[in-house]
Amino acid sequence: MKKAFTLIELIFVIVALGILAMVAIPRLASSKQDAEITRVKAEIAALRSAIQTYRGANLLKQKGNGYPEDLKETTIEKITNGTKLNKKYWKVDGSGNQLTVTIAGKQTTFTYDKNKGSLTCSNSSSNSNTPDALCKKIDN
Repeated sequence: MKKAFTLIELIFVIVALGILAMVAIPRLASSKQDAEITRVKAEIAALRSAIQTYRGANLLKQKGNGYPEDLKETTIEKITNGTKLNKKYWKVDGSGNQLTVTIAGKQTTFTYDKNKGSLTCSNSSSNSNTPDALCKKIDN
């Protein structure tokens, strides 16, 4: 009886594993981007909700239109009860009116309107790999 694998059997196994890897790796890469988009969707939804909650509290106190003046890091911590944006993915400009997020190496920007309390994905481009395509994926 045979107790070991032959060289040909080992080659077939290695080739089969290589084919499986060629199929699986691209799918895993797109899954990572989908996961990051889902994370950003959740963070934006939480931030929009915090803005509305903050407004409701300020309207009860009769403070202007109720919306935060900016979305600087300290303001975000204040309206979300201490939650911080992950600096690995998010960058807030000096005015607190633009938040830039990086998803799978691509960046897109959200603009905050303090008069409406809205966060809008503000980049536009015709190339499908650019931030406009990311805006569509995030805001859908």
